[in-house]
Amino acid sequence: MLKAGPNYIGPIPHPAIGIRLPDIVLLPVLRAFKDYNVIGGFMLSYNRETAPRRVLDSLDPKLFLYGHTGTSISEYITKASEYSLRYGVPIELEADHVSLMASPEKAIRRIAGAEFEYGLSDEEISESLRYIEEEFKEVKEVGGVNFVTIDTCELIDLRVDFLNNKEILRIYEETIDEETRKRLENQYLDKTFTFISSKKIIRLSIKKETLARLALKFLKSMNYVRKVYEAISKYLEPRTFGIEVALDEIPKVTRPEELFFYLNELKYLGLHPDFIAPSIGFKKREDYTHNLNTLKITIETLHTIARSFGTLLSIHSGSGAHPYSDKGLGVWEKIRESTEGMVKYKVSGVYIQLLLEIMSKFPEGSKPKRLYNEIFDTIYEYLKKVIKERLGLYSKHLEKMLNEYEESISKDPKYLRNPRADFFRHFFFLFQCLRNKKGVRYLRDKVLEIYEEDKDLKYTYMKEAYELTRRLILKLGFQNNIFKYKFETLIT
Repeated sequence: MLKAGPNYIGPIPHPAIGIRLPDIVLLPVLRAFKDYNVIGGFMLSYNRETAPRRVLDSLDPKLFLYGHTGTSISEYITKASEYSLRYGVPIELEADHVSLMASPEKAIRRIAGAEFEYGLSDEEISESLRYIEEEFKEVKEVGGVNFVTIDTCELIDLRVDFLNNKEILRIYEETIDEETRKRLENQYLDKTFTFISSKKIIRLSIKKETLARLALKFLKSMNYVRKVYEAISKYLEPRTFGIEVALDEIPKVTRPEELFFYLNELKYLGLHPDFIAPSIGFKKREDYTHNLNTLKITIETLHTIARSFGTLLSIHSGSGAHPYSDKGLGVWEKIRESTEGMVKYKVSGVYIQLLLEIMSKFPEGSKPKRLYNEIFDTIYEYLKKVIKERLGLYSKHLEKMLNEYEESISKDPKYLRNPRADFFRHFFFLFQCLRNKKGVRYLRDKVLEIYEEDKDLKYTYMKEAYELTRRLILKLGFQNNIFKYKFETLIT
């Protein structure tokens, strides 16, 4: 039986919840976990959502968006551990999206719908690895984590998708060393690979030009997965944590041969992830509106391949367009059906989006409504400044979203401060990192203060956040997962 508090749980199907404001999000989620006998994960994305205390205390404008929730590594690990122990609930603590990245601004632009920007300089890679070590020094100081998701997506070279086979083979011969080419060709060419699940049998053969394309596209990314793993392993106890590899932020759906190649090469490097997160066509804070049968076929195929490596799928970008859409009608049920419930599902921002939407519905003049209006107006004005001065978050997509909001108001004044306005849905997180002249995250502090003061706000949020978690658990089939799965270690 798993003990209360943090545990490494292995490849067990479960939800993973981002706790951007731990004092608000943790309690209703833990209550749902306890009521439905669920062990789930609590997480924050490193670099973007959380950061070391030193970084969050810094007034350096270059660090403005590092740890944009204002919740430090120390705070989220400590509070998740304390709350779960207090309420007698076993959990898994995860360091999500431990990334090689150029900057949080670049990542946020991509997440909010701007174009994917490939590539990192040697200097950016070196600085990312240094920063990861700083993050995990703090992780170790506060007791560690049980799980790490590694993200080297910015080293996946999508440019090869636009080259013809002749060009691909030429570049492959010129840039991949002979020893590696021989190994790859002996491993993959003139062979058929078979993958079997209860629903389908997949047979896969790889041509030389396909192999060349896969090598050029992915080898650098997966080699740095290994380097990140080696960096974090210095600060975590051996065999007390698992890993996941994220491919989800690539703007193209992961193909079967790509998932196979990536997992097989990770195996060659000595890495055996519990979960892998392919790109399945999900976008952050958007509902999935495409054909559900297409989604089903995609997930079934990727699930079949992953399970042959002892790995389960992890679904990222799990939040929908608003807190009640559940990623779109029938989506959660289709994911459960396609994976036979053997899946991990991640959500984060939706719990804060839910809080803001509840605040927006309070009567005019009430404290929650006044604070909501202040948050909305402050973010709107800040983003107008971003566009005017071409600051780090600028993209044409952001400019388009603001223009659409202003057009909507001109047509219907009731649309003013609509919590579901596209620009606000994608950038509401800014209220947690914007500071006043004294360097204080004043809007974040006000939200925490009013949440404790206003009983109606707290009661409504607790009820709605519990219900959101309950729907997620039941529709994806996570209930009673704490009892369903048993590990056996066989030594012969």
